[in-house]
Amino acid sequence: MKSDHDPIGRVSAPDRAPGYSASPSSAVPNPAPRAPATGDPWTSVGPGWDAPDGWDEDGALRNSWRAFAVSCDQQIRNLVQVYFEIVYPIFPLFHKPTFIERIHSGEHLRNQGLFASTMAVCSLVSGRARDGALYSTRWRREDLLHPPSETFYAAAKDSIPRDLANAKGFNYMRACAVLAIASIQNGQIKNMQKYAGLYHTLTLMEGFHDEKLWPKDISPIEVEERRRLFWSIYTLDIYSTIVWGGVIRHREAHSLVRYPSEVDDEFITPHGYGIPPTSPESSAPSQGEGHMVSRQPVTWMHGWNFTTDLYRVLEHVVDGTRRRFSSANGTQEVWSLFSPASMSEPAVMERVRSMYAALPPRFRETPPITGDISRDLFGFQSANIQATLQLLRMVLLSAEETGLDRKCDVAGELLTVFSKVPVEYLKAISSPLLHHLGGVGYILGSVMEGSLSDASYQRVRTLLRLHANLSPPESLRGPSTPNGISPVENKSEPIVPPYAQAAPPSTGNAMGDQLLQFQIPQELLADWPWPLDNSHSEGFLPLAFE
Repeated sequence: MKSDHDPIGRVSAPDRAPGYSASPSSAVPNPAPRAPATGDPWTSVGPGWDAPDGWDEDGALRNSWRAFAVSCDQQIRNLVQVYFEIVYPIFPLFHKPTFIERIHSGEHLRNQGLFASTMAVCSLVSGRARDGALYSTRWRREDLLHPPSETFYAAAKDSIPRDLANAKGFNYMRACAVLAIASIQNGQIKNMQKYAGLYHTLTLMEGFHDEKLWPKDISPIEVEERRRLFWSIYTLDIYSTIVWGGVIRHREAHSLVRYPSEVDDEFITPHGYGIPPTSPESSAPSQGEGHMVSRQPVTWMHGWNFTTDLYRVLEHVVDGTRRRFSSANGTQEVWSLFSPASMSEPAVMERVRSMYAALPPRFRETPPITGDISRDLFGFQSANIQATLQLLRMVLLSAEETGLDRKCDVAGELLTVFSKVPVEYLKAISSPLLHHLGGVGYILGSVMEGSLSDASYQRVRTLLRLHANLSPPESLRGPSTPNGISPVENKSEPIVPPYAQAAPPSTGNAMGDQLLQFQIPQELLADWPWPLDNSHSEGFLPLAFE
């Protein structure tokens, strides 16, 4: 008899029954003994999470994963705490007091959807800890690596019903979203697309794009968690389209979801919104739904919402860029009937800079990290705003015909901005930031097309050396191109650096012709400070438009 909750990605039963092995090299748990159908303490755990009568391999799988979770309860609690230090500032998908309380009370062992999202969180946090994202002295990296990220990932995957009609509720959407982010962390971009796709399917099934369609009885806590999830994955969708190509599935014009309220978690309760004490610091109007009527101090969520504004700008910039090449598909142009000509990079950036200048000062400066998360949350927003601003500039630049000097100017400015952000923030943002930096490599690589004069080569070489201080390790760069060749010594001839590969033959796609498979030479990567392990990476791809 089959279970109603078949997991995604089923493999043979002996490989899936998860009794955790303590071997550090074990990415997938070892088999556990078969659990009896009756008398098992993990079977009487509530609706939608109990095993049916008789032997059922999927029910046994879920029970085994619960037994695994019980066996590493303290590690799960630790990883949840670390989540709020290194992931939550950018992806605040859980209300902190509530999530911690639910884990400590063992609710994730009684709620299959919460279990899936909790295991996904543990996978993401473990992966970031492995990759050097920790900055607090409260944690030792080695203490957070076992069980490994892959084990928690498998637990989350196996807890999502294979039949998505049974994956009802907010937690399954959140689990898929976190698994997509964890896939980026592990360099598995196809899995990122898979779980992002599952997220979008579930949201369409439940009308997640329109708050009027949400359940009427949810608390203010879940309302805020839903808003944060919706806009988090909106930004992830725009980001992934820019970095890996594909189509934008989220559209702001179709998004009938408010921004998250600019209120700290401690003032959001099951019964309503509290009002934080006023202070002499700068303040801003409330963003809630009438729950608060007075002004309140600026919270870190104000900066988080501003980053979402930048991604909304990016959505339209990407559309404008794609439209320049839409005639290549042989269809009649119609978009110009409804939209004015796309704006130039200077015009867009002038408007964005005015928006940025209107931010409170706390979001326009990035002080050193302190270890006090209530203060560092502002630094994270500032760092993320800077990274997103630079991504916007890179996308705008890629859409324009600009000369070598202009591209080098922008690349130099981008690198200068990143060099001023304390490295602890960059390390915590982790793998997603590497693709921002890959965009800098794309800009520098694009100027290598054709021959360079000695002066131009030296300028690009200088920028590349600066880029080496922030560039990804070899495991994320894909195949290298050393070939034992060194730059031409004859200074009287144009120099074609050996690490600037020739552009592919023209295929009629102007954008595609501009994309170079650019690799940074090994000599420039010796001082990379991030101990990233991406043995399962599917490739470090350049900034691209398909």
